[in-house]
Amino acid sequence: MRFEAGTEGFGFRILRAETRKELNGRAVYMEHLRTGARLFWLDNGEENKVFSIGFRTLPEDDTGVFHILEHSVLCGSEKYPVKEPFVELLKSSMSTFLNAMTFPDMTLYPVSSRNSRDLLNLTGVYLDAVFDPACIREEKIFRQEGWRIDREDNGEPVYKGVVFNEMKGAMSDVDSLIEQQIMAQLFPDTSYGFNSGGDPEHIVELSYDRFCETYRRFYHPSNAWIYLDGSVPMEEMLSLIDSYLSRFERRDTLPGYAWQRPAASTKTIYYELGGEEDTANRTYYTRSRIAGTWKDRAENMARGIISDVLTGSNEAPLKREVLKRELAQDLNITVDDTGLQSLVTIQAERVTDGKEAEIDELIRRQGEDIARNGMDSAAVEASINRAVFYLREDEEPQGIGRCVRCMGCWMYGGDPAEFLESEQMVEELRAMMTDGRLNRLAADMLLNREGEAVVRAIPSRTVGAEQREKETASLRHIVNCWTPEQKALNDRLLDVLQDWQQQPDSEAALLSLPVLTKEDADVEPEWIGTEESATEGVPTLYHHVACNGVVHLRAYFPLTDCSLEELTQATMFSRLLGKLPTEKHDAWSLQLEIKRYTGSLGFGVSVRGPLDRTDRCTPYLVAYASALRENAEKAEELISEILLTTRLESSEDNRIAEIIRQAEMGIRQRVISAGQVIGARKALSSFSAENTVRNALEGEPLVRFIHETAQNPETQIPVLREKLLAMLRRTACRKRMTVSVTGDEMIPLAALIREMPDGTPAPESALYQTDEPKAVGFRIPAKVGFAVRGGKLSAYSRSFRGSMWLAAGIISLGYLWNRVRVQGGAYGSGLSVDRAGNVFSYSYRDPTPGKTLSVDAGMSEFLREFAGSGEKLDRYIISALNELNPLLSPRDKGAQADARYLIGLSREDTERVRREVLQTTMEDLLDCCEWLDDFARTGAVCVVAHDDALRDCEGLAISDL
Repeated sequence: MRFEAGTEGFGFRILRAETRKELNGRAVYMEHLRTGARLFWLDNGEENKVFSIGFRTLPEDDTGVFHILEHSVLCGSEKYPVKEPFVELLKSSMSTFLNAMTFPDMTLYPVSSRNSRDLLNLTGVYLDAVFDPACIREEKIFRQEGWRIDREDNGEPVYKGVVFNEMKGAMSDVDSLIEQQIMAQLFPDTSYGFNSGGDPEHIVELSYDRFCETYRRFYHPSNAWIYLDGSVPMEEMLSLIDSYLSRFERRDTLPGYAWQRPAASTKTIYYELGGEEDTANRTYYTRSRIAGTWKDRAENMARGIISDVLTGSNEAPLKREVLKRELAQDLNITVDDTGLQSLVTIQAERVTDGKEAEIDELIRRQGEDIARNGMDSAAVEASINRAVFYLREDEEPQGIGRCVRCMGCWMYGGDPAEFLESEQMVEELRAMMTDGRLNRLAADMLLNREGEAVVRAIPSRTVGAEQREKETASLRHIVNCWTPEQKALNDRLLDVLQDWQQQPDSEAALLSLPVLTKEDADVEPEWIGTEESATEGVPTLYHHVACNGVVHLRAYFPLTDCSLEELTQATMFSRLLGKLPTEKHDAWSLQLEIKRYTGSLGFGVSVRGPLDRTDRCTPYLVAYASALRENAEKAEELISEILLTTRLESSEDNRIAEIIRQAEMGIRQRVISAGQVIGARKALSSFSAENTVRNALEGEPLVRFIHETAQNPETQIPVLREKLLAMLRRTACRKRMTVSVTGDEMIPLAALIREMPDGTPAPESALYQTDEPKAVGFRIPAKVGFAVRGGKLSAYSRSFRGSMWLAAGIISLGYLWNRVRVQGGAYGSGLSVDRAGNVFSYSYRDPTPGKTLSVDAGMSEFLREFAGSGEKLDRYIISALNELNPLLSPRDKGAQADARYLIGLSREDTERVRREVLQTTMEDLLDCCEWLDDFARTGAVCVVAHDDALRDCEGLAISDL
């Protein structure tokens, strides 16, 4: 088929086909003749190929019906009658992306793969899922994914459902609460005012009949937008798509967007605070208004630039004034241009009690000053340069990112290709800077209060318990009011659901799914080579990767002469670097230099441990930067300047305190939203030196250290400052330095190295250990929890083999998914085994973490049954091989190559693991059962949850976090 305008074939007409130089390919626009479905193909030759189908989905209430539909349609269909096609695809696909997404005004079903046959297989399953799902015939799917009234072991009624518990976790986050309240106030008359994910209080109001009726209204080809990206086998793809679309007749009436007139309002809401936390100075004060539309691309980007200039760092003028006057601990301006109408939001976090009016007055004066004198042109130029860099460097999978970026505007009536291009928008932005429009827009952002929504989020120690008590009382009332017939009906539904969940899919059903062969997946993983050399005596690593003119730099300095406590402190210290003055620059001008010359520049602490020892490891201070090739030398100079001349003096204590208080806000939200990470770090911490250090760097010790320092800055910061200055002076030197370059070509490194003192070397590695309780619980203010069990293969007299990687995948998707997610109602779960021998199981947004811990005891029995079932391993092997060859951005390829070098992992080692995966037998899986039993019996446990959930867990040493 010729892909030219006017050509027809496979049920489609090509409307336009044009070369788009900026997109490195052709934009091909098509329409399905029978139904009117729209299709856009970005023919750019990319190896990673994308298919996505999206629907306009406009909420009419807070029940989260479209979110529940997104989950439910992937639970079996007419052609593929397995319970979880999504999971079966995870087991057997070479996908580089496989998921679905619910947005406030659309639902997307995107997949990507580097294998053409795999992409077609994935596309077929997704098309059958969205156009012929089992969920509109089987209520039990709705009850599993959405909500149901279940029963606890003690007979107490309880709400369960995957989406119900997902949203309980999401709405534990104060930022999510504020965002949803803002949307409700700004959009009282349109779909944007509703919670598209679902409010747990209202999810339980959704009936199955309404669920089905909503599906039939919205999931139709005439309401479909299809996106393709890369070297897609188009004739096969179009034929496959047409085979589904052509079953339908065209609809003329489609869901339509509605514009919202500004409607001002003020509301107060409450968010949950830990029982031991002080409620003083903890209010969040937010002002937001509708500022434009999706069509205002240049203006929306300009607003983002203005936000960065005014509040993008602690030294930005508006934020600096708020911090200096101690009105709040943080202030940010954000721009949301992802919907039909764009928003500008100003949020002050942890406002000093009673200071909201002063914040408003300060914002007003800043706006008036900009109207008179304009913004700092150097700051504007620096922010524009940083924004342009971000437009140039996409993350993988790039095709999925392009799909998400253009899909909204396409549904609004825009040109998808135009919304993937940026050169004209940047030209317009620079023109706005020259002719004064940028300054006028900035003044308007600060001064215009028309139709503004205002939200005060006030902390409460009791609101979480009150909500849980309210839910329990409501449930009891509902159940107590049931007639005998209603109770019997619910009992039958639960029994049917449980039987269905526990019944394995039939062999015939599994065979209906298209699968690749093991040979298809036996693709040699990309190996990024490392060229070793020396620059002025400093070991230098070079990774040749096509980077489109960008250079990625890293410098590593061992911290093996630091204690665990000092490493925790160093993690916080690394966040200060680049934010404090140096000998050449004050803090503000340093920020401008970083933005002007780099896409990113920062510092952190990481740890690497040898694969053959558990008692030793090497922590590193890491400096990193990404810059255009022509700015690489300047990036090197900045890294060197910051490492060697950062001013750590008493005059900077206030700045340090500001950064630490902001870090405390961020890390507390991370504990609530990703408690499984904290749990994993704690549970693994006593099994190896590397895990001991990783817990100190990322886990509970860091949370406590930041909290203590934020609460007592006057006494803590002077001591910390002196210790960190001494650490930096001995660490930043040539004798400790290793430099890494990733790019199109090697670059000179003299600018990074020449100013470094010679210094003294540090030990290659160090001993670290900790004596921690093997069962701990951390109390957090959240509606759901996280359960983790951790261990080490060496503790069970085993070493890592590829078959263990395979076994973990089989258990995660074949056992834990069903027991913890499907039956238990948690949003996520899994078992991880890595090359270093770390083993941990986890649950995510889990309503009953105590029960989840008991599930681990059944892992070995499941694996024994699986090994005796006669089921072929090929599909699991395909998935495992794909995980060994992930899709990485150029920056991440360099980081991976560095990590392999630092731990001594060779190409032969990775090939050995790959062979072991390929050659895994049932006997190899059975060999895992013994250590799995030991792990379930003796593994360390960490549960991160609210107080009620922790009380249901036996033997935990519980503390607040």
